[in-house]
Amino acid sequence: MTIAIPASNKSIDSSVDDRFGRCPFFCLYNQETRQIEFKENSLRNGSGGVGPQVVEFLANNDVNKVFAMEFGPKAKEMLDKLKIETQVVEIKQTVSEIIELFNH
Repeated sequence: MTIAIPASNKSIDSSVDDRFGRCPFFCLYNQETRQIEFKENSLRNGSGGVGPQVVEFLANNDVNKVFAMEFGPKAKEMLDKLKIETQVVEIKQTVSEIIELFNH
């Protein structure tokens, strides 16, 4: 399973960014291999409809699940359509704290 986490910086110590579609980076974590990769969100400065485009970007990177502070309605609709699981992060956490949930 590959997990996507919106990140404020290109580091596992960065906090989960509260903007799903407009975050600067996504941390992609492969649960099986424990490989961590950061991808720049080049779509973040788009004029509109960024959420669904970001979902397509994540789907093209084989993401199965997304953790975020919130999801816009259009992004959520596209995530559901593509059968990508969503998990709302209730409190501000770091990327490494989310990843740690999968290492036990």
